[in-house]
Amino acid sequence: PPHNITMLCLLALRDVNARNFLQTQRWREILDQVPDTDILIRILESELEPDDTASLNAFMATLPPEEERLISSWLMQKMPAATETVIEKWWQGTCQSVVRRRLETAKNRIKVPGLSAGEVLNLQKQILDLQEQLHEFSRPVGRGNA
Repeated sequence: PPHNITMLCLLALRDVNARNFLQTQRWREILDQVPDTDILIRILESELEPDDTASLNAFMATLPPEEERLISSWLMQKMPAATETVIEKWWQGTCQSVVRRRLETAKNRIKVPGLSAGEVLNLQKQILDLQEQLHEFSRPVGRGNA
């Protein structure tokens, strides 16, 4: 997976607060639009307890060998300091990229000739909504910016 997804996986595997933070986000909606997030989705769907070695081992036993090796290598990595801030920044970056892609798609669709006035209006509203979402992401990270 890309680096940002790897970091989210690592934090969700090893830090209870990071995992809880991700699970309070609209993670399914976002991750459905991001390639190579299968492992992260499995981690978030699992009953894994990051503080419990037995729970982690049980989760690892459910994985195909190549994913088990990959996750084992992640578990050897040093955890970043200030995981709460780190998880929020990585998650926010992932969400921003999804919103940017949706915004580009909407901007391209509005240029298509032959759209009805209603379709143009819908796309204009969608573009404004997406621009507002991007603006929300540019605010400092803190509680309440989901």
